[in-house]
Amino acid sequence: MTGFKLSLGCIFTILAPSVLSFSLNHPISHVPRPSSALFDVAQNVETVKPELDIIDSGASSNTDTLTTETSSRVSIKRPAIHWTVPGFKVGWQDENGDWFDEDGPRNGPPQNYWRQMSDEREYNRDMESANMALAQYDIDETVANLEKRRSIRRPSLHRKMLGRWAPILMSGDRVAFNDKPTDNESNIEVPYTIEISRTNGRKYGPKNYYGIFDLKISVGEELTVKVVSGGDHDVTIHESTTFADDANEPVLLGTLNDNKSLYLGGITYLTDYIMIQRDPDGKIDLWVRADESYLGVKDSSVAIGEIKVE
Repeated sequence: MTGFKLSLGCIFTILAPSVLSFSLNHPISHVPRPSSALFDVAQNVETVKPELDIIDSGASSNTDTLTTETSSRVSIKRPAIHWTVPGFKVGWQDENGDWFDEDGPRNGPPQNYWRQMSDEREYNRDMESANMALAQYDIDETVANLEKRRSIRRPSLHRKMLGRWAPILMSGDRVAFNDKPTDNESNIEVPYTIEISRTNGRKYGPKNYYGIFDLKISVGEELTVKVVSGGDHDVTIHESTTFADDANEPVLLGTLNDNKSLYLGGITYLTDYIMIQRDPDGKIDLWVRADESYLGVKDSSVAIGEIKVE
């Protein structure tokens, strides 16, 4: 990938100067800082009407009407970095070797600086890959390189699968809107989001030094998958249930009217920020995190294994 990074600017100057404007190796001082409102869901003033027709595939569905038209976009702010060790000021070093944090100059690197650097590298890698998918540039190689980097033993049971996702690619095709320049600070606009949750309510694992997070999914647990449209209010346009297993085989939950299939399973890459799935034909789904669940919960009163119905 080193050679690729060195020539990327030249290639994009010729092929897509208005599409990608991100820097591959920006210093930590340029990293977006976490904000209190990580995601906004808003109705875009432009009229877009992607008709969504879910065809029953045998999975349990709680919807009577399977044909729904949406006329709004879901505008998603990109996820902020999940700092493994929260609560410490983010530091960086300038080209002269001087150290800084949000308060100004300092005598050296802040505590947990090397952990912060690792967190930043993972975040940058995932966001750059999302930009590639949005630009429809070198998708196969980008995804293949991600899949080589991380292997979760049982991704279909991993807690990071839970939460709300914004689909960029479905069945190998881009479904996100891409009528604005793409960079690491622009919003991602999609026709709907996909929510994966425990049917019987959220469960939390034991509290540790880094916080409280969702409990690992168990074999046989019932999961609910919702397709949610945007606008002023969330509207569930399709809902299916399935049961978790450790086989990680793609399960067809429905088919869109443009032949885009909604699968759960076949997960080949999963982090705080991105989930990649491959269908039985090897076609790629690439989804970007669209909620705050990956940050855990701050309520110290939450008990181990507690169920919270949401």
